[in-house]
Amino acid sequence: MLYLLVLFGCSYGLGVLALWRAWSNPPVIPSKQQDIAPFITVLIAARNEAKNIHDLLEDLLKQNYPSYEVIVVDDHSEDDTIEIAARFTREYTSFRVIRSAKPGKKLALTEGVKHAQGSIIVATDADCRVPEHWLSAIAIYFQQPEVKMVFGGVRMQQENFFHDLQAIEFSSLIGSGAATAAMGYPTMCNGANIAYCKAVFEEVNGYTGNEHVPSGDDEFLMRKIKAIYPAGIYFMNDARSVVITQPNETAGAFIKQRLRWAGKWRYNSSAYTMLLAIYIFSIQVITVLCWGLLFNSDERLQVTALLWLAVKALLEFLFLSSVCRFLGCRWNGLAFMMLQVIYPLYVMSIGLFAHFIPQQWKGRTL
Repeated sequence: MLYLLVLFGCSYGLGVLALWRAWSNPPVIPSKQQDIAPFITVLIAARNEAKNIHDLLEDLLKQNYPSYEVIVVDDHSEDDTIEIAARFTREYTSFRVIRSAKPGKKLALTEGVKHAQGSIIVATDADCRVPEHWLSAIAIYFQQPEVKMVFGGVRMQQENFFHDLQAIEFSSLIGSGAATAAMGYPTMCNGANIAYCKAVFEEVNGYTGNEHVPSGDDEFLMRKIKAIYPAGIYFMNDARSVVITQPNETAGAFIKQRLRWAGKWRYNSSAYTMLLAIYIFSIQVITVLCWGLLFNSDERLQVTALLWLAVKALLEFLFLSSVCRFLGCRWNGLAFMMLQVIYPLYVMSIGLFAHFIPQQWKGRTL
């Protein structure tokens, strides 16, 4: 047991240090002055987002980028989503609303790409808010021909302690995705803030092959692009590109969301990503074991377990606090320490139950 703790502890410590180093030293994409700004199409696949989509469309009106259009693809909404979006189309010719022929976010996005006039496709979610320099920051990356896809930071709006818990936990996903991309092995991104060349989307046949998977439109596309362009995917290391998303208001909603996200892993064909997921799951199991070993009578195991927990917390603090500063998240030390206790239990539970519990999202069984 002692040697197992030391082995996993050293490997995990080195892994977090590697993530921190990669996060702190991202690849530099040189920018150059362009005479003509590439035309961008912003895609929003929306379903039942009447309470949110107006604010996002207002944000898009304020973009300081000169050449873009906005397409809202209605995914069979049952509220006033399409009516709200249509108000913008009547006043602004650069805004369009189309209806997806079949249900599902991937099919809605595919429909949007077909109608897109832009050479660059930028996607976000209808419940997000975007800064005015968002499109300008994205366009800089596509000045380089080797760039085929980029993804950016996403932070959660914070108004209370529960939001702080979610924001710090979510920052670990953003930071890990950015760091692994910097290493040349992108593992995750977020569909609330991604962009890609339309020609590349068509080259990899979009979401063909995983249309049946209810989530993962972002990561599945990323893996298909990486298979053809291994060095073509970048994280946008620009604070102007960070978008804001809404946190869950209840624990139940949070758990359902994470179960939905975790459910896509059974469809993952990447051996590297699957092995990484198994390793992270093992780390959480050992962390829970260490909490139990603190009450063990063997003093060596007690000391080893205490060191494991202390070093793990220190390294994660260094990494996550840096990610949160970039994203603009409010840091809450108490929330971070609470996550040290509850996060391993949550990951283990979600990882196990995601394969057995059917999920629903916006009125649909997934």
